[in-house]
Amino acid sequence: MVEYGTELFQLALRLVKACPENCDTSCYRCLRSFKNKFEHGLLDRHVAAELLEYLLTGTLPEFDEERLRNSTALLYRDLLRQDDGSIDFKAGATVKVAGAKDTEVPILAVTKSGKQFAIALSGPLTTDHPAESAMRELREKATELQFIVVNELLVRGNLPAATREIRQRLGD
Repeated sequence: MVEYGTELFQLALRLVKACPENCDTSCYRCLRSFKNKFEHGLLDRHVAAELLEYLLTGTLPEFDEERLRNSTALLYRDLLRQDDGSIDFKAGATVKVAGAKDTEVPILAVTKSGKQFAIALSGPLTTDHPAESAMRELREKATELQFIVVNELLVRGNLPAATREIRQRLGD
């Protein structure tokens, strides 16, 4: 029984990781069917892959880098669109932190008072845990840099809520 379950999970993992359509979230070639039509908006093959890999290996896999970049760019553009001049946002800014090497953060926010915030995304299954290993390392060492970690699914599913959450955490 365990062998059959493992085989089924491995088959499902191959299907969602290598969708023939290379869809962004889900399509009829990987996860969608007529039977689940009311849940199509909730289906995401990248989340499925992360969960299946975790179930098969017991370790959290790295989240898809291209998707992280795209979601970060989407969030950055929305933060700029909502900008009222009170916070300076920079994409891909390099920060210098004592005891750590210079690191590029996905989004750097600097308030008028000079407070710096690194804005990073988490994978869907790891809320408040940066998806990128460089951000996890920097978070451990950087005492003068505050971190705001937003779930990638929130950015994809409800961008206004993600932007609002960040602005509230920045004290805006």
